[in-house]
Amino acid sequence: MKANNQPTNATQPFPSGADYLTLLLILVVTTLRTAALAISPLELGVDEAQYWLWGTTLDLGYFTKPPMIAWIIGASNWLFGHNVIAVRLPACWLNFATALVLWQTATWLYGPKAGRWASLLWISLPAVGLGSFLISTDTPLLLCISLALLAVAGSSCNKIPPTHAMVYAGFALGVGMLAKYAALYGLFGLLLIWAIGRHHPAPIIRGKHLLLALITFLMATSPNLIWNFTHDFPTMRHLGDNANLAKQTNSLSESLVFLISQAGVAGPLVFVLMLGILKAASHERHAGWLIWMAVPVLVLISLQAYLSEANANWAMTAYPALCVWLGGWIAGYTTKDNNADKNPNKVRIWAGYGAFGVNACITITLLIITMAGSLGPATPESDPLRRLRGWHQLASDVERLLVAHKASRIIADRRATASLLSWHFHNKQVTIMVHDADGMPSNHFEANHSWKRDVGSPVLVLSGSTNAPPIPGINWQVPPTRSLTAISNNQARDLYIHVGVE
Repeated sequence: MKANNQPTNATQPFPSGADYLTLLLILVVTTLRTAALAISPLELGVDEAQYWLWGTTLDLGYFTKPPMIAWIIGASNWLFGHNVIAVRLPACWLNFATALVLWQTATWLYGPKAGRWASLLWISLPAVGLGSFLISTDTPLLLCISLALLAVAGSSCNKIPPTHAMVYAGFALGVGMLAKYAALYGLFGLLLIWAIGRHHPAPIIRGKHLLLALITFLMATSPNLIWNFTHDFPTMRHLGDNANLAKQTNSLSESLVFLISQAGVAGPLVFVLMLGILKAASHERHAGWLIWMAVPVLVLISLQAYLSEANANWAMTAYPALCVWLGGWIAGYTTKDNNADKNPNKVRIWAGYGAFGVNACITITLLIITMAGSLGPATPESDPLRRLRGWHQLASDVERLLVAHKASRIIADRRATASLLSWHFHNKQVTIMVHDADGMPSNHFEANHSWKRDVGSPVLVLSGSTNAPPIPGINWQVPPTRSLTAISNNQARDLYIHVGVE
């Protein structure tokens, strides 16, 4: 029965000329993104610098995130050296790998044409374009979510034995948990597919197979679970702090803003077309299970936005499944004869061309912005790129004072400054710290690099005021030096560097 639900031409020879052209296109986009990284004048962001720092001391967990992002950046730095492109380079190629996985998933479910569309849709998503420049925990997570989708699709289409498929899916999601705890949405999706389809004559997931997925999931994520247990669960507490449910706003407008923001994540036309899965799920078998890997994420994050707040990227785990379904829809898949490629629908095809065309324009625009390091005439008053500028100048100002006062210890004003100074002084005998005034660590630096007095040592202390920071046990020596660096048309990074002796 399952075999009748797969496209009849899914076994046609591969690759075809269209396949080669599609592969070339996503390869060209990825290569251009790599070149843009090499050209870009923009410096690392705060989180990127902190991930790099973690990667210099590999562990099974960190204060605010699971370990995979640190492992990836650490490996890239080892291969390519200490430079900005080495930190960001994995993002481009992980997204390329995700596009290939979704290509195969959609091919199994809907046919070769759908596979090509799914890969093109993914590589052109605005969020993927941004995520190919600024590396984040989302990027490896989305590859793992896509691999789990591939496993379920393989079982659904009789390409992979169900037992093996659920082991693969559970393992992929467990590895995804080592990237970001949002992998739990994937596990929740598997549970919904089982619960809602278990009475179907040919269920996508059976209970015994779901149990296998859960076991392999726990095995794969166990290193980080054990690390959290032995370190008093800092990463999981941070996750709760991010949710911020203690300060509820109960604002429908925030939910609406979040949903509107998804048009920026997926592209305006692509997101509208993706919503068609809500209708297709009632009569199309594959949409009937793909929807549970996608829509609950959007609903849950919309609820989070209503209760407190939510960032647009928090729902990214919905988009692999939505790209697969939309690829099938554009390719003309119908339930009448379970065939996409032989049932072209001009309305769908042109809708697909239009949606992809809009996203292609956004992709090109993001490439230009990356290379130029500026939004140009479209720069808003609050330039979002300002946080990626000016850190090198601050490091130069600090270094001059380190030399002048024969100091090797710095107390930064906050996590952001500490992260970027750690990056810039990576090869120097300089200790970067923060002052944990209340003794209750709220970030990686307060937990692991908190200031401890070294009597007699000269120290530089950064603050936003001309007045010396209220840190007991430091004798201030000279008036502070000001470091002022323009980071946008109307903003500057303005810090004072105080010199003292502990």
